[in-house]
Amino acid sequence: MEKQRISIYLDSDLVRRADAYQEQADCRSRNEFVAAALESFIAGLQGHAMEDALVKKLAGAIEKAVDFEAVKISKGLFRYAVELNVIMQMMAELQAFTPDEVKEFRREAVNNVRRTRGKVRLDDLFHRRDEDSL
Repeated sequence: MEKQRISIYLDSDLVRRADAYQEQADCRSRNEFVAAALESFIAGLQGHAMEDALVKKLAGAIEKAVDFEAVKISKGLFRYAVELNVIMQMMAELQAFTPDEVKEFRREAVNNVRRTRGKVRLDDLFHRRDEDSL
């Protein structure tokens, strides 16, 4: 390793603090301590640069995973909407409801979904015919 002699000026209080830690750092001289301190400082700066790159890669991977899951959710919702539309068509073929009845069904449905946080079961509605309990 080729060494280069340089001159630096340091605050005298900083020199005293460095001298106090020199032995704890297992350095035999000020030169060795300053070199170790610079190596550590440079490694920290490089580490921050690597952390930034890692954070960007991680953010990209998370975004890609979220996009993938959003597509899966969207496809699932589409399938459920198709099935719901089939049920609605079958109901329309079997029974003619007045606009007021449809409005009341919608009001009850909104209340049921709010009350049960979306866990409404169709068979429960068939078993519960009294409108007051809905």
